[in-house]
Amino acid sequence: MKYGIIDIGSNTFRLIIAEIINDSYFVVDGFKESVRLSEGLDNDSMLSEEKLTYGLKTLKMLVNYCRQSGCEEIRVVGTAALRKANNRDVFIQQAMKDIDINVELLPGEMEAEYDYVGSINSINLDDYLFMDIGGGSTELGLIKKRKLKESVSLPFGAVDLAEKYNLKDKPDEKDVKKLEKFLTDQYKGLDWLKEAKKLPLVGIGGTIREIGKIQKRKSEYPLSAIHNYQVKPQELDDIYKSVSTVGFKERCGINGLGKDRADIFVGACGAVRHLVDYLNSDSLIISRDGLREGLLYEKMGYGIGNVTSDPLVLSVENMLKVYDIDYGHASHVLILFRKLFNELSEIHQIKENVDDIIYTASMLHDVGKLLDYKNHHEHTFYIMLNSLLSGISHKKQLMAAIVAGNHTDSKLKINLDMYTRLLTKEELQTVDRLSILMKLAEGLDRGLSSKVKDIMCRCVDKYVIIKTINYDDISLEIAYLRTLENDFENTFKLKMIIV
Repeated sequence: MKYGIIDIGSNTFRLIIAEIINDSYFVVDGFKESVRLSEGLDNDSMLSEEKLTYGLKTLKMLVNYCRQSGCEEIRVVGTAALRKANNRDVFIQQAMKDIDINVELLPGEMEAEYDYVGSINSINLDDYLFMDIGGGSTELGLIKKRKLKESVSLPFGAVDLAEKYNLKDKPDEKDVKKLEKFLTDQYKGLDWLKEAKKLPLVGIGGTIREIGKIQKRKSEYPLSAIHNYQVKPQELDDIYKSVSTVGFKERCGINGLGKDRADIFVGACGAVRHLVDYLNSDSLIISRDGLREGLLYEKMGYGIGNVTSDPLVLSVENMLKVYDIDYGHASHVLILFRKLFNELSEIHQIKENVDDIIYTASMLHDVGKLLDYKNHHEHTFYIMLNSLLSGISHKKQLMAAIVAGNHTDSKLKINLDMYTRLLTKEELQTVDRLSILMKLAEGLDRGLSSKVKDIMCRCVDKYVIIKTINYDDISLEIAYLRTLENDFENTFKLKMIIV
C-alpha cells in the first residue's frame, strides 16, 4: 500500500509518500510548499482570510496528489500555526467539507514525541538532546538511555523570531542582542535542560538542515547525505556570524541557503547556536528524520513504546526487504566475514571496532544486482553510499560501501579520490584489508548454498592456511577462491592455501 503523510507546518506544508509492503517501507515521493501560515496570525491570533485560503488550496493540492498516486491512507497533521490560531476550527472543518480529509491537530508535546520517534529510530545515540525548530514552535527533548525523559514545545519558531526582532533584512545590533537575551532566558527557564550539558545536540527541521547544507558546501564535502552529518561549534558560530551581519539579498547568495528561507534564517540559526553554547555541546548532528518520519515509524510498529534498539539493523533489514536481497546468503556471508576477521586478527592487525562496517558490507553487498548483475559491485557501491543508512557514521558508511563494492574479483572502476580524502591513511589500509576478507567471505558461499559451516585459519611461515568445514562438495567455492590468491598475497604479503 501507499501511505501519505502531510505535515501542515507553520512555515512549510510537506508531503511524503511511502510504499509499504508487509513489514518494509520505502519513501517514493515527496513535495513541499512554502505557505508561511504563521505569518497570517494577527494580534488576536486569528489566521487571515488570505492564509486560510492559501493553506486550504495547498492542502487540497497535496491531498489530490496523494490520491492520484494511489495512496490508500493519508494522515494529515497540523502543528504550531494551527495550535495558535483561534479560528483553526474553520480550517479543519473546511478541509473536511471541501477536501474530505481529516486534519489532526497535534499538541506540542505529541509533536515532540514524534520528533523523538523519528530521531531515535535513525540515530545510534543513547543520550542526546534534540531540537526541532519550525516556523512557529521549537521542540526540545532530552533522551537518556534511548528513552524520552523530558520534552517541551516552546511557542516560538523561525517566523516568529524573524518578525519579533526585525531579522528579515540586515538586523540592527540592538535587535540581535535582544534576540540573544530572549533565547538565553528561554533556555535558563528549563531546569531539566541542565541535564543535557555536554550532550550532543541532534537537530531536526528545515532550518537545521540548511545549516548542514551551508557547511557541506563551504567545506566541499563529497558525500550527498545530510542525515547524521556533524557540524562543529566553531563552524556553527561562523555560519551565524555570516548570516547575522548581512541583509536579505546577500544572504540569498550564500551557497546552501535556500532563498525561501533566507529571510527567516537568522533567528532560527541563532537559536541553534545559542543552545549549543548553553549546553557546551561538542557537535550538532543533523537528523533528516523528525515528525513525518516519526509518524511513518509508528505506522511500521516502531512508535514511542516500541522504538528500535539498533537503528542500523532496522535500516539494513528494511533495505534487504525493499531490494529483495537473498537474506540467507547475506547473513551467511556475515558469519563467514566475522569468523575470518577473528581468525586472521594477527595478520590484518585492525584494532578499532569495525563490526558496523563488516555487518553493513556483508548484508548489502549484493544490493546492486537490482540494477544489473554485470558490474553489480559498482552499483552496490553507489547505492550503499547514497542511500539513507541509519545508525552509522558517514565515514563508516563510506568504508562499508567501498568494502562491499570490492566483494567480487572485479575491481571498482570508480574514481574514489574525492571520497577517500575523508579517510586517514590507516583507515584506507583498513578498507583494503577488509575488502580482501569480504572477497573471501563471499567466495566461501559462492554457490549460495551455505555449505561452508565453519573455518579455521593458521599461519605457518609465509603461508596462511584456511581450512573449511563443510557438509558437501565445495569445488565451486575453492575454484573461485584461487582467483583471489594474488590479491591476498599483495595485501598481506603471505600466500593463501585453502584446504
